[in-house]
Amino acid sequence: MPTESDTTALLVSEVSGLDPKEANQAETAFRTLRKAILDGVVPPGATIDGADLANDYKIDGEVVRAVLKGLTHNGLARGTGRSVEVTEPSNRRPAQRNRSATSSKKHRRRWSMYYSAFGETKTLSQWTDDARCRVDYRLLYARINVLGWEVERALTALPGPRSSR
Repeated sequence: MPTESDTTALLVSEVSGLDPKEANQAETAFRTLRKAILDGVVPPGATIDGADLANDYKIDGEVVRAVLKGLTHNGLARGTGRSVEVTEPSNRRPAQRNRSATSSKKHRRRWSMYYSAFGETKTLSQWTDDARCRVDYRLLYARINVLGWEVERALTALPGPRSSR
């Protein structure tokens, strides 16, 4: 189990109260996000929303809170509550508890997953606006992230007939 000085893992206090499966999910999501932040995939100033995190990693609220808390304790993000903002590399130190709420939300960027097809890279929302996409956002998301389809196939395959119950 990670110690209080190990900054590459969640602290014991951050996963206390989670069952072993949830603690493992939190650790996996934390390490993935930590790597994405340090590699610049998630840029400074981007907002990591708890609801998006729960959907992307298929985790519940307690696990999301542990991940967000770990990011702030490691100085990779700042904020409390349901979302955090990725910090600039020069400002990466443990977050203060009582932070001023004066920063404007309109200037924050949200972190999104990007998908490549046809030699282009876009978010799912951008792909659903593309003329080549034949399905809505929910079906596209399910085909790619739940069913594991290739992006081009998920975009171009016509939806099957709906079964009536």
